[in-house]
Amino acid sequence: MADTPFKSFAIVGAGPHIGIPIVKAFLAISTPILVIARPSSNVSALLADDQNLKVIRADYTSVPDITKVLQEHKIDVLISAVSLVTGGVATQHVLADAAKAAGVKLFVPSEFGTKLQSEEGVAGAKPRFAKYLNSIGLPSLRIYNGLFHEFIPWLSCAEDTGTFYIVGEGNNAISLTATNDAAGYLAHVLTTQVPSRLIDAELYIEGQRATLAELGAMYNGKAPVVHVEMLPTEGISNYPLRQHLQLTFNKRGGSNGYDEVTGMDDDVLASSGNTLWEGHRWLTIKEVLGL
Repeated sequence: MADTPFKSFAIVGAGPHIGIPIVKAFLAISTPILVIARPSSNVSALLADDQNLKVIRADYTSVPDITKVLQEHKIDVLISAVSLVTGGVATQHVLADAAKAAGVKLFVPSEFGTKLQSEEGVAGAKPRFAKYLNSIGLPSLRIYNGLFHEFIPWLSCAEDTGTFYIVGEGNNAISLTATNDAAGYLAHVLTTQVPSRLIDAELYIEGQRATLAELGAMYNGKAPVVHVEMLPTEGISNYPLRQHLQLTFNKRGGSNGYDEVTGMDDDVLASSGNTLWEGHRWLTIKEVLGL
């Protein structure tokens, strides 16, 4: 493989949380990107009039269908932005098998969060899938950006209840990054870095670092802050995942630099990937949430 930057890109899972921002990030730097959408997906939010955007419908459950699309468009890099919350991460095996069959050079799985080290439960789908990629010999790039700034109201139940809930004391640091920064970073490194820098790499980025208690303080005057042992359940969707994440953060697992084996948190490692986007100004939590 020539050590020159990749040239052709496709994405599966162009939804509102990270998928559409990734597409827009590629278009912002005038780089063509292929969106592979389900037959029933609504893609009206995409910039259909951009000559660098192409949308193709395909069956996500069919390895032959996805393989054919990737081969016809000579895709170098396949990006997965499917959602953990809706169970999409578990369906990535079809995408990986198709990418392997089509000769894709790099697969970017749907990480876009903290580095989940336990293979247990719903969240364990990500580390389990990382093992699967290794088992089939498909090169991958894993991006860890911590919690999206935009997910803070969701995690704390503030958007549902008007109250900022913190499980426990909330005194451990969390890695946080704006969605647009994470999307822009991915587009930047994929189009500027050589394959040898990206293949089977793990990149850690961090737009801001704060504890849950510090995040609650940012809501001063906007929402009361309540410390609890368990998050409220009534009217709260995906309650088990929110509770699991907050408990994980209480054990330092919200930082990109946390090592479960040693119990240490390396704050330098947590943002070590930032250096690949030299000169970039990372968005703050207050900017993104209007606090």
